[in-house]
Amino acid sequence: MTLDAATRDWIVARLGAEPADVFFEASSMSAVWGVELAGGRRVAVKRRGGGERLAIAARAHRAAEAAGIDTPVLIAGPEGRDDAWLTAEDWRPEGTVGPAGDAPVLYARLLARLVAALTDVDAHDLQPPPWLDYDHVDATRVWPPAASSRWDPHRIDLPPDLARLAAAARARLRASDLPAVLGHADLNGLNVRWVGARPIVHDWDSIALLPEAVLVGTLALDHPAGPGAEAAADIATGERVIAAYEAETGRALTADEREVAWATTVWLACYNAAFEHLHGGPAAVTRVILGDGDDRLALAGVRG
Repeated sequence: MTLDAATRDWIVARLGAEPADVFFEASSMSAVWGVELAGGRRVAVKRRGGGERLAIAARAHRAAEAAGIDTPVLIAGPEGRDDAWLTAEDWRPEGTVGPAGDAPVLYARLLARLVAALTDVDAHDLQPPPWLDYDHVDATRVWPPAASSRWDPHRIDLPPDLARLAAAARARLRASDLPAVLGHADLNGLNVRWVGARPIVHDWDSIALLPEAVLVGTLALDHPAGPGAEAAADIATGERVIAAYEAETGRALTADEREVAWATTVWLACYNAAFEHLHGGPAAVTRVILGDGDDRLALAGVRG
């Protein structure tokens, strides 16, 4: 996909410089261009849908930056143009996929900092991202309604235990009425780069307004994921994430919160495993959750 005229005009109007070169481009559910401006500054320009979610994401992005969390500076937008939304942020390619240090502890500290930084961001009515939409209202489905059949696990045959485990986790999550907080729901090697032990946080579209324990459980399962490969932390590593989060916040999770965190690991692992089957076949996450899913459910307070 090339840089179209409307986007080029927007760049000039909002950033005050002509694009001199497009050195990167990608297109999936959104379009992203790496643009070098006249004068040498490099920026990431993104065009996608989102509406109110994108506006909330921008508020969260700027609040995190103001709180001292390292993240690409959001320079312009979001601004609607031709049924899509445009943003521009600094191009920040530096860092490695994993931290120099104890990843479970460092990721837990990062999540705690983010939740604290986003406390005052107005995010009412923010809908959950697809991978955490366990509270969907379609009683005929385990997995949430999908944007298209390509993304719908219900269109293929899956190992029966995936649906069984996911349904049990979903029931446990829906039985809880914990208050929601705003946080980043996809902190892993896909969206965090590390300079030593210092994180740089990307992908602010992945914010979520969900119980704190759900965010902790998401991290306890998914923080090892990285480019090109899903991954799932084992139970012992997940427990280390939970303990590190409690240490960072100075507050022990309640029994209900702890169970919700473990139920989240089951739900998310089943969701990610279903997508492994959708896009190539069973892999690392499937092996983990089919091996220890019932043990995780026991930690979530689900028996039998």
